[in-house]
Amino acid sequence: MDEVEVEVVVAHSERATLRIGDVFLKVDADQARIDAEAEVMALAPVPTPEVLWCRPPVLAIAALPGATLGTLGGPG
Repeated sequence: MDEVEVEVVVAHSERATLRIGDVFLKVDADQARIDAEAEVMALAPVPTPEVLWCRPPVLAIAALPGATLGTLGGPG
């Protein structure tokens, strides 16, 4: 079995976002916030990540293909 790296993308007292390969896991204790995020992504008129599954308290989304446009804390 291949080793998969788990990257903490962002974490604070309300939410943690992890990247595992091509999947992002958003862990949030507020289920309403997760439900709203999944709903908004489905309605957005721009490319958004595919929602792979949503099981409280986790929303799993696919990574979007393409180049990274920037990094948090990096040059603007």
